[in-house]
Amino acid sequence: MSREDSPFTIGKYWLDKRRDGKSPDIWQIATYSEKSRSVVYRSTKRRTVDEAEAVLRAYEANVRSLERGQDAADAELVPHLFHYVRERGPDIHRVDTIKSSFRAWIGFLMQDPLGTEATVADITPGVIARFRRWRMAPHSWEVEWGGKTFRHTSQGVSGHAVQRNIEDLRAALHHAEGERRIEAPKIPSVNKRLRNSAPPKLLTPEQLGAIWGYAREDVGIWREIALMVATACRPGTAMAFDPAFQWEGDILDLQPAREETDKRNAIVPVIEPLRPILREWKAEPHERVGSRKRWWRTARRVLDMPNVEAYHIRHTISTHLDRAGVPGAQLSGLTGHIPASRGIARTTSAHYLHYDPRNAPEAVAALTTFFQEVERHADLWCADHKRTIPVRGKPISLVTKAGLG
Repeated sequence: MSREDSPFTIGKYWLDKRRDGKSPDIWQIATYSEKSRSVVYRSTKRRTVDEAEAVLRAYEANVRSLERGQDAADAELVPHLFHYVRERGPDIHRVDTIKSSFRAWIGFLMQDPLGTEATVADITPGVIARFRRWRMAPHSWEVEWGGKTFRHTSQGVSGHAVQRNIEDLRAALHHAEGERRIEAPKIPSVNKRLRNSAPPKLLTPEQLGAIWGYAREDVGIWREIALMVATACRPGTAMAFDPAFQWEGDILDLQPAREETDKRNAIVPVIEPLRPILREWKAEPHERVGSRKRWWRTARRVLDMPNVEAYHIRHTISTHLDRAGVPGAQLSGLTGHIPASRGIARTTSAHYLHYDPRNAPEAVAALTTFFQEVERHADLWCADHKRTIPVRGKPISLVTKAGLG
């Protein structure tokens, strides 16, 4: 059919059927190519006009969003999120977390009056407030990303989590501004009062042992948990760790070699119980963990620990070091900060406390004692529990070995 007879036209594109008779039931995105002086087709992979129209709208917005000097009132937001992931993804360490943030934004827009065709200019303080309220209350969404459908259900996230989502959105818009495509709007942060939630949860050695025991069948996650317990490092640090480059003798450099940032991770001592894990990790690297978020979601359900997060491990170990009386210099060197209970100013800890990871006996002793206690509770947990093998329609669960007998 001609452009004039097309059921939908936008810009220089229109819906058409292939004129050579191929794929007669599939609507195509048609445009005229000056170079070939012919109509060029791109399949929508859709059979109905309504579905094909949505695909064409998204395609046209994506192409237009790459142009320079766009008016914020015309530049649709969602394409800029995809461009950021594609163009900056290889340089972003936590790209999976950012993708999750963007899916949350898309899920919100799908349920908000703005819709997914919202423009950059639509992102006002009022919209940010609606997003914050939506995220902090029970919500769910289903978003297609990269040809795969992602589903998410939450009872509500913390103000800190919403702030991370906002910072990821800012990063995408500032990237687009840097490419001279748009002028990024000012996006307000979450009120500090809403971010200052309850202190992070402390885990008991028994709880950590259960998490450790449950993780033993997932070697990648298990190694990351072991590293966090042995060093009090952040989850993202453990996720990026590579012993082939970051382990040398008695110390671990927790700063990934490929990550050049102003923020510096610690150099920490190696405790003896961690050495066999490091040796095996170095000799037989594990495959990349598919989805830590999914793993932790399943672990929380199976272990009946609904509010536990990976970051609670770091807070638990840091608190244990403080309670064990580890000197301030060693505590600061390991964790990057001094607890307020020590009565030492942040500037003092940064400039006047001296730390040598090769000479931190109190820290090594406290970490070793706690590590071994967690490992003992993991052995006790594994002696009495067994994970079921997941099958279609039956998720992972636990059975007691006594019950099996």
